[in-house]
Amino acid sequence: MKKHVLIPLNENKLPLFAETIGFNPVQEYVTRPNGYPYYHWIQTVSGQGSIMFQNRQINLTTNNGVLLLPHIPHSYQNAQSDSTPWQTLYVTFSGTMVKEVLITLELYQSAFFHWNQEAPISTFLAKVLKQSDETRDSFSISASSAVYEFLLLLKKYGKTNNSNAKETNHLVRLYSLIDWMKTQLSNPDVGLDEMARFINTSKRHLNSLFQKNFHLTPYAYFVNLRIQQSKKLLLEDNCATIGEIAKQVGFRSTSHFVATFRKMVGIPPEKYRQLNGGV
Repeated sequence: MKKHVLIPLNENKLPLFAETIGFNPVQEYVTRPNGYPYYHWIQTVSGQGSIMFQNRQINLTTNNGVLLLPHIPHSYQNAQSDSTPWQTLYVTFSGTMVKEVLITLELYQSAFFHWNQEAPISTFLAKVLKQSDETRDSFSISASSAVYEFLLLLKKYGKTNNSNAKETNHLVRLYSLIDWMKTQLSNPDVGLDEMARFINTSKRHLNSLFQKNFHLTPYAYFVNLRIQQSKKLLLEDNCATIGEIAKQVGFRSTSHFVATFRKMVGIPPEKYRQLNGGV
């Protein structure tokens, strides 16, 4: 029988939550022209499937899986010509911090992964499901923790074979740009011109590459990094004023920093500091 765990809707308040975790002993044909609204992982337990996404068709055998970002059109089906079933494990997830987690782990792209037989990725989700059957406790919180642990395993053991060397080179350049951004958070003069110059490309091409791979603009990502750093400073340096922190993360004016922080976090920086144990 197909195992399927539906996580309560109120769990979407968590930074990371699992919507479903399941095992399908006979994976049926699925087509989603508009993609799925959550992040979606599917892997083969036995048999062989075929998945189509981003104009690529990939066969999924054992020790293979695919991570799909939300709203990426895709379809998949059993690839065996006989009656052998294609068995799969899957997890769908989201949360307020998922994008940041995936970007930090350098996993924020729809991609095919493979791993060695002994890697724990093969059995991890099955163990999570088994544990949920054996406990009477609420599964929702532990499932959220399990998704985070799974992503760490995917980062550690998962390998990608991108046959397109040009695309691989683009990702290397983008991640080098992200590392550079982290060193420039206090510099108010950094904009799209400086970013494009760093990787020796045009602003238009940089925007296109970033949108394609990370689904946001490079400057929006840079602002996210600044706000993330400001949160750290708000809690670690209780003596620093809001204006001083604004300057440390590259904002020319305190009012602009406060407005940006409120827009992205939902509350002003002083309130964030108070709610999280600061002065």
